[in-house]
Amino acid sequence: MWRRTSPSPCLGSYSSPDPAASVEELTFRLHPDQAPSRPVSIVRRVFSLPTLVSLALAGAFLAFLATRLDMDLAETWQQLRSANPFYLLLAVIIHYTTFFFRGLRWRLLLNNAAHPDEERAGAFQCAQMVLLGWFANSVAWLRLGDAYRAYLYHEESRAPFVRTVGTIVSERLLDAATMVVLLALCLPFIVGAGLGIGLTITATAAGLLAILLAGVILIGIAGRREGLSGFFQALLSWLPDRLSSWFVQRLRQFREGTIQSLKSVPLAALWGLLGWLAEIARLYLVTQALGLDLSAALIVFLTLANSLLTLVPTPGGIGAVEAGLGGLLKQLTTLSTPAALALVLVDRAISYLSVIVTGAILFVLRWLLRRRGNPQSGTGA
Repeated sequence: MWRRTSPSPCLGSYSSPDPAASVEELTFRLHPDQAPSRPVSIVRRVFSLPTLVSLALAGAFLAFLATRLDMDLAETWQQLRSANPFYLLLAVIIHYTTFFFRGLRWRLLLNNAAHPDEERAGAFQCAQMVLLGWFANSVAWLRLGDAYRAYLYHEESRAPFVRTVGTIVSERLLDAATMVVLLALCLPFIVGAGLGIGLTITATAAGLLAILLAGVILIGIAGRREGLSGFFQALLSWLPDRLSSWFVQRLRQFREGTIQSLKSVPLAALWGLLGWLAEIARLYLVTQALGLDLSAALIVFLTLANSLLTLVPTPGGIGAVEAGLGGLLKQLTTLSTPAALALVLVDRAISYLSVIVTGAILFVLRWLLRRRGNPQSGTGA
């Protein structure tokens, strides 16, 4: 059951663990009786070292571009100043609908995996957690946002952590399948730009297919009820009985999170596709705001490339995304360097910097609501 600490029906009233918190602190939150004696400052949480390092990296990268590359910063600034504010505002609004669609998808997966006696997750709560997961990815190294989101849901609902991770694995499989389809649709329109980029797209699609196939095999193994313990019997035979039972239980929870969550694949795939289309629409609106003319296939490909480049384990893919998108724009288009730089800066301001700002605001609001509902609470948010 959900643990409520405040009656707020909108922002929620659940604790929001710090994405930059230590493992020790998260352990304390799972065991309140072992809570640290001194409360953790909310300022230190939001403006933590990972956040500061992330922003410092962004500034250092922009400084590198400005000083080492042949750029006309005055022309870039002029391009930014001439951007259509209406299209920019619309791009921001459309971008944040992706959290709603992805939240609906995750809610569907969570509820499919839930036991009959468990309370069902809410759409708005799931959308909040997806945003907080992106926020964690934006300020923390090693892309810990998914693990943070799983822990956040586990702490609030008391659902098994491993089962929650299983639903996120299902999410990633659906995303991989969607990206393969979108890349396949783009390929005929992009390969004409050069052999190198065609090979890059083909290799990317092949990699995603391999990940998808591995995930299907893994889920298939985990989904064999009668063969679950038999498959791992040789592996577990040398473990103590108690540890072996614990491991098998976690495997069964993972199976519930994957197999059970995929009861409604068409609807889950639809919500995921709408989330991707929102991101594609964001980039399209940014190009319109800057008065740039890019083909629909190229916009789709650049959106997917943006997502793949964020897999680099820096906060929000900082450095890799900017350099990668800039290089692709120069290779695949006739845009000038200032125009390409302006496009990258505006799109990243919406998809990266704004997520840090809105995520931090949401984090603080949830923490304040928890404090209002439980004045004795000094840890956790």
